[in-house]
Amino acid sequence: MNGEDTHPAPGTVLAKLADIPDPGGLPADYEALPILIVRAGETVRAFINVCPHQGRPLCLPSGKTLVSEGRFIVCPFHGASFEVDGGACVGGPAGKSALKPVTIELRDGAVVAL
Repeated sequence: MNGEDTHPAPGTVLAKLADIPDPGGLPADYEALPILIVRAGETVRAFINVCPHQGRPLCLPSGKTLVSEGRFIVCPFHGASFEVDGGACVGGPAGKSALKPVTIELRDGAVVAL
């Protein structure tokens, strides 16, 4: 996967803020690249929706995403945990890996790519 070529163009709406569980997440409405948007209170971040441990999605097929304690994204397949704020691995089999961020901003109730 060459994420550089498929990142959303600036201004692309990825999701409505109201649709993102708090705490929780959902896959973005963007087909060219799997993007996961997570929310914990006022913190909203986007990452490539791939766990670095085994390349599986960070959410279930239903889109349900586990955000533990409002601070950690937990991979549903092997339990690797990543900081919501920056994507660093803080536990589990992914070691010192980190999630790949997607730059976003909140604009008029929407999550928009930058």
